[in-house]
Amino acid sequence: MLDQAIIATLMHAGRFLVSLTMVTLAVFSVYSLAVIGERWWTFRQCRRASTGLLRRVLEDVDRGNLREALLTCDAGKGGHLAPVLAAGVGELVSLASENPGLHAGPNLDRGVASAREAMLRVTGTEIGRLEHRLISLATLGNISPFVGLFGTVIGVMRAFEAISRTGSGGLGTVSAGIAEALVATAAGLFVAIPAVMGYNYFVSRVKACATEMDAAASELLSRAQRAAWGGRDA
Repeated sequence: MLDQAIIATLMHAGRFLVSLTMVTLAVFSVYSLAVIGERWWTFRQCRRASTGLLRRVLEDVDRGNLREALLTCDAGKGGHLAPVLAAGVGELVSLASENPGLHAGPNLDRGVASAREAMLRVTGTEIGRLEHRLISLATLGNISPFVGLFGTVIGVMRAFEAISRTGSGGLGTVSAGIAEALVATAAGLFVAIPAVMGYNYFVSRVKACATEMDAAASELLSRAQRAAWGGRDA
């Protein structure tokens, strides 16, 4: 009795459920494409702002001009490297001497350790910023086919229920109803495929940016130590 009641309820609300499924998928599609566009723009800005930034900062550090290096970092705002390098240089500024150069000695080790910790913290923050909304993109990629399948199942049930109620209908009638119902599955795939592709692409970009930030932090500390000790052979 319970199963029959559930089936009757689904049949009664069948058209509404199919329509609701299509509207839901349309909303999913708009949101998914909006996230993909916003993330693409964010990564594009990161790439443009970070191009050549590390080289310019390291040149300032090699000359011992840490305050100039901070200004260079400010010029790279919007990129993923600028906040990391600024955090490291900010911790090293206290080592700057009156003349261009860095003080060596016990304070150098403490400054380098503080800079490393600061850059690690900022790197984590930047990774979180770059991953913003990617979880929702992955979620849409996972659930959209099932939402479309739900609409298809309801549509097929309605088609067979109509045949059983009227007592007529051949292969053409059944095929037409099933074809109409399968539109929901196609819509679900239409949402899921770009979402999954976008998620995988952006995750790979996040990993690449994280590698760049780690490499930049390591290179900054190495150059600072060389500058403090007076050259490569120190």
